[in-house]
Amino acid sequence: MTEDTKQKEIRLKKELAKVKTQNANETRKITKNRDFSIGGLPPDTTHKPMRASTDVPDVILPPQKRRGKKENIPF
Repeated sequence: MTEDTKQKEIRLKKELAKVKTQNANETRKITKNRDFSIGGLPPDTTHKPMRASTDVPDVILPPQKRRGKKENIPF
């Protein structure tokens, strides 16, 4: 029985993939995580009080955009 080159190529690719997965499973190193610190916020954060209305400086805002009095007619 002779194989086409296409079938042989597919078979060899499958074998190569199987060997690669076996090698990857054998060479994988499992390391334990020994960091038992409590996760979450970093230790350098501090409580920041909310701003009162007197803390905000006076700001002159531009006038608000007025709505057009015409209907929204696309043409």
